[in-house]
Amino acid sequence: MAKVRRTQSWFDNAEQHEPYDPLTLVNLARSVELALLARETVPLGAIPPFVGAGVYAIYYTGPHELYRPISDTACHTPIYVGKAVPAGSRKGIVDARSRTAALWDRLEEHRESIAAVGNLEVGDFLVRYLVTIEIFIPLAERVMIRQLRPVWNLQLDGFGNHDPGKNRRLAQQRPAWDELHPGRWWSAQEMMPTPCGTSPEVSIERIRAHLAAYANQDLRAIADVNALRGYGQMDLLEDDIAEVDQTDG
Repeated sequence: MAKVRRTQSWFDNAEQHEPYDPLTLVNLARSVELALLARETVPLGAIPPFVGAGVYAIYYTGPHELYRPISDTACHTPIYVGKAVPAGSRKGIVDARSRTAALWDRLEEHRESIAAVGNLEVGDFLVRYLVTIEIFIPLAERVMIRQLRPVWNLQLDGFGNHDPGKNRRLAQQRPAWDELHPGRWWSAQEMMPTPCGTSPEVSIERIRAHLAAYANQDLRAIADVNALRGYGQMDLLEDDIAEVDQTDG
């Protein structure tokens, strides 16, 4: 068979494929996501003490009417994902020799938040968590929010909030999450007298619309396909999600 001569015109008209690079930041973050999704779930109320920082996904399995579209013991669609980084990581002063329980502490905070409210039960929540090295934790969280579309991250702000402190409580609005799921002591009306700018009715409609769009997808399968396809670097840097709960971690 005669060798085809590759002219400049041939190259100009040939299909152009972006080479897959497994070492881009986003593909490395995707590998963390896939490792998390491969882990077994454990009850949120029965997580054994462990050391480390990392990422997690919380799933709802209970009877609450609003979350029925994602209530599934197979845990296909998380209701919330988040991260826990070691103390000092935001300032770049993490001591690699020190030990941290940041991830266990963060999950315990979430358990306490749910245990405090009257219309949710801790026993209806399962969690996957993954200890990973600090540099990839924020990247993996962002990829998971974009990929898995958890409703408490995108449509109901405030689940990941900490007590803002006495002075800020008086000045800040109650989080939307606490309007739908009241019970945390620091968000009670006498502690935070200013109601949320988003009414519970609006939050409910947003949640219903969101779950109608995303609850029936096999997000794990989509994650697998996207990991093989590979995102470009700009997919991470130009994320189109604007309503991510920035208080987490």
